[in-house]
Amino acid sequence: MSPETRARVEQHIERSGYRPHSMARSLRLSERLTIGMIVFSDVPTYLSDPFTTNLVAGLSNYLNARGYGVLIQGVDPKSFKTSSVVRDIRTDGICTFLSGSDAQRQEDIEILLDLNQPVVAFQETLRFPDRDLCIVRQDDRNGGRIVAKEAISAKTKRIVIILPKVHWPALIERSKGFRSAIRDSGIDAVVRVLKCQENSFQDIQAMLAREIEEYGVPDAVMAGNDHIGIAAAKLLLDRGYKIPADVTVTGFNAFDFWQYTDPVLTTVRSPAYEMGVRGAAALLDRLRTGAFAEPEIVFAVDLLRGGST
Repeated sequence: MSPETRARVEQHIERSGYRPHSMARSLRLSERLTIGMIVFSDVPTYLSDPFTTNLVAGLSNYLNARGYGVLIQGVDPKSFKTSSVVRDIRTDGICTFLSGSDAQRQEDIEILLDLNQPVVAFQETLRFPDRDLCIVRQDDRNGGRIVAKEAISAKTKRIVIILPKVHWPALIERSKGFRSAIRDSGIDAVVRVLKCQENSFQDIQAMLAREIEEYGVPDAVMAGNDHIGIAAAKLLLDRGYKIPADVTVTGFNAFDFWQYTDPVLTTVRSPAYEMGVRGAAALLDRLRTGAFAEPEIVFAVDLLRGGST
């Protein structure tokens, strides 16, 4: 329209207080203007996890700015097949953050694809060639490798890796990165893996306390995320051990609270917010063009050296 016509329309909008009607726009475009975000977790407080929070923030902010709403749903993997998500999905596309074994995630992805909607899978390590799906993840294995190199030395004899009990594929990749760095270093170290409730400060500390009582204090503690690393470091400091002189400790993710320790954790910065934005952009582009431009988008991660190594 001409500049004059646009000016008159905008003046009328201002006087009348007009706002676009999302339902009417949805009918006109034959779209629901809603994207689903499904988090596979049996933890009721799944949105308290900082990685999930940052990922969802990036996703929803990008979509909301472009007229789309986000329907966030936490689903216990054991009941997914019979959940309302499968029975009554009302979205234009689906984003998902899966947990569970490779076989379980493979089955869950196939169920989502059978809903005939494009799917963006965050932090997924399985591959689905020639399917209507895009994987958006970070290079967790390399992140585990580079942070582990900071934690070990020729004197390292005992290493404890602490991971969440929930089977997140990204955490498995981090653990593989830890082990790769240990092998490459050539040291002859005993490695033990502990599994904890990742959002329970008390459970993390109790797990490490039992380990110390039974096997002695390790030379290095590599945590699957900063929350675990901070809980471990606090227990060690409270028991009189010096970090890093007696024990080196590392975290992963580098969200804001990572800096609230003394010494500050050596960690890896996860671009979770940026991944949410990129996943949203990829999905809207797929809705516009009919195909995903890339089957997989991988973000690099950066090491942040602190005083704990």
